[in-house]
Amino acid sequence: MKDKICSILGKNIKKYRKLRGLTQEKMAELIEIEVRTLSLIETGNNFVTSKTLGKLAEVLQVSPSILLEDANSNNTEQLYSDSLKALEILKNNPEKLKALNYILNGLL
Repeated sequence: MKDKICSILGKNIKKYRKLRGLTQEKMAELIEIEVRTLSLIETGNNFVTSKTLGKLAEVLQVSPSILLEDANSNNTEQLYSDSLKALEILKNNPEKLKALNYILNGLL
């Protein structure tokens, strides 16, 4: 169970870090951990303390519970909510928003 949680947490941290346009180096600096530690967290090979989880959530501008949510869930409401959160993050990045719009139009 712990391995699955670490994997989910790592994938979510990486996803939101990239959405925010942060490198691992910058993210590690902002939350005051080593880049290697962040890399281990993102690959699901290291868990975080509650203090680090709080810092991650603060820098990524999401709640800690969001970082622990399973994106592979088939829950339609959850998928919709996750999509809205990602869209909110992207609204300040016109280039990525334009790319997303292109993809969405292709799906419609």
